[in-house]
Amino acid sequence: MKHYATYALVFILSLYATAVYSQSNTVKQKQFDNFPSTIDCSESELSKVFNATPGEAISISFSSNFTFSGNVKNNLVKYANLQSVVVVSPYFNNTIFSVSKITDDNGGISYIGRIINQEYFDGYELKQNAAGNYQLTKVETDRVMPICLKQ
Repeated sequence: MKHYATYALVFILSLYATAVYSQSNTVKQKQFDNFPSTIDCSESELSKVFNATPGEAISISFSSNFTFSGNVKNNLVKYANLQSVVVVSPYFNNTIFSVSKITDDNGGISYIGRIINQEYFDGYELKQNAAGNYQLTKVETDRVMPICLKQ
């Protein structure tokens, strides 16, 4: 009979933990609700990010209606073919723009990156489209960011 009491206690505690966890999740706001779902980016604007030094204030004009301004937190050359830069914007509530430049064996350059803030529901992902142009595409960050990164 004792082991049934243990099972019942574990079951009740798991129900309690589930109820507390589900009540603590708040609905996040959309930070980029007033911006388009897709923003075209020029390679020249992306390339200038990689010349910035940590601590430098920079402004990246992705389009006429979207400029990301902030301070460079780091600019790291991880390998001969990979360089990554992180820019934090106080204007967007400390949202992070993380971008990497990858150089292939033939000297071709490609970029990937994200604009995210774990306090908000949306962000942007930088990708190259089928035509070879770079675009920021709006994403739902809760579906992109793994749960282990959230605090």
